[in-house]
Amino acid sequence: MSTATLQVRLDNQLKKDADRFFLAAGLDTTTAVRIFLRQVLVRRAIPFDIIADDPFYAPANQKVLKKSIRHLESGKGTPHALIES
Repeated sequence: MSTATLQVRLDNQLKKDADRFFLAAGLDTTTAVRIFLRQVLVRRAIPFDIIADDPFYAPANQKVLKKSIRHLESGKGTPHALIES
């Protein structure tokens, strides 16, 4: 089998974080990229959902948030303690 070199420019922090994650999973980054490429070919698709926008900023969610803010500003809200998980 002949091999080819793939060069990718990445943000330094993204590379460090990915390397750390793959190491914790028992992989190196090269192996993880190889797995990704093989899955693309097996599935004939990107092997995960690609979400273009953060749903927080979706128009429907922003509409609900603005309504809630108006509700609170008019004195109709009920304060609650912060729930941390």
